Amino acid sequence: MTSDTLLEHYYEFSMEGETLIPFIRRVLAGDYGVPERRPILHFLDTLEAIILGNIDARFEEGPGLEADPDAVAEETRREVDEARTLVMRTLPHD
Repeated sequence: MTSDTLLEHYYEFSMEGETLIPFIRRVLAGDYGVPERRPILHFLDTLEAIILGNIDARFEEGPGLEADPDAVAEETRREVDEARTLVMRTLPHD
């Protein structure tokens, strides 16, 4: 399991309208191979950077959008932090 592979699986998973926490639960259950803490945490770091970058770009390209970019970014950080906590509790050691 690599962080890149997890990213590919996540993109497929999210196309079905699912969110990060259910995906992480499936990863931890072994649906995508033997779960390993480091690649999962690296995946979460990468995904967070991608999403936050997309938020910035979207709001720069489309001023006047109704959502508050800071609130959207904060919600993203909260969800990723929740996923990290779940990983650390489930896989405390490599």
